[in-house]
Amino acid sequence: MNNIFDHRLKKNGFVKIISLRQIKTSDIVYLVKESGFDGFYIDAEHGIFSLREISDLSLSAKSNGMISWVRVPEARVSLVGPILDAGANGIIFPHVSDAHEALKAVQMCKYPPLGKRSMAALSAASLYQKSAAPRLKQERDDGVFVIAMIENAKGVENAQDIANVAGVNALMMGPMDLSFELGVPGQTNHALVIDATLKAAKAAQSAGIHFVVGEAGHELVDQLRALGAKIFTGGNDGSYLLSALTKAAMDFDGKLIG
Repeated sequence: MNNIFDHRLKKNGFVKIISLRQIKTSDIVYLVKESGFDGFYIDAEHGIFSLREISDLSLSAKSNGMISWVRVPEARVSLVGPILDAGANGIIFPHVSDAHEALKAVQMCKYPPLGKRSMAALSAASLYQKSAAPRLKQERDDGVFVIAMIENAKGVENAQDIANVAGVNALMMGPMDLSFELGVPGQTNHALVIDATLKAAKAAQSAGIHFVVGEAGHELVDQLRALGAKIFTGGNDGSYLLSALTKAAMDFDGKLIG
C-alpha cells in the first residue's frame, strides 16, 4: 500500500480536495475523481455520517487512489480508531489548542512507540490484504495524515508548539469559529483572522510540515504558497451542488422566458 497523499502531491506539486457534508454514498467518490480533485475530507463534525457511510466512502477512495480524510467532532479513541480501521487515510482534529492536545491526536493515529493505536491486522485500512504486523504498522503509520485544526485564540498563540509535535503532518485553520473567538463573527477575512492564519502558516513552515489552505484563505493564496502551502481545499459538496443547480435553473429561465 503506497502513501496516497505523497503520490498525489508528487503528481502535481500540490493537492486539491473538497469537503463532504451532504452526499453519503460512494457515487460521490467517482464524481470527485472524475472532476479532477485529488480527494476529499468527510466533515463528520458538521455533517451527519454513520461509521458505515464513512467506511464506504473511505474504502472507495482508497481503492481509487484518492485522499480520504475525516474531520472528527472530537478527539476520542473510540471514534478515531474505528475510522482509521475503516480505511480513512487522515484525521482532522478540530479545536486543537496546545501541544498536549496535538500529542493526544498523534497517539490516537499512530502505533507504538509513537502512539497508542490498537492494531487490527485484517481491515479496510489495508484493503483486507494479509501482511506481517511490522509491515502493516509501517505502512499505516506512514499512510495516516494527522491534521491539527486551529480554531481559537489559544491555538493561534500555541501554533508553533502544536506544529513542532512529532507526528503532526499539517496545520489547518477553522476561520469561522476563530472569527467568533476573536470577536469578529463571520468576518473570515478580517485582519485578525488573516494575521492568525499567516502566523499558523509560518509555524508550519518553520516546523517543516504542511499547511492546509481552506476556502476562506484563498484570498491569501499567493502569500500562503510563498510560505510553502501545497494543500488547498474548496467548498463542500452541498454548496457546489446548489451552485450548479442554481446556474442550471437560471439557464432554463433564460431560454424559457427570453
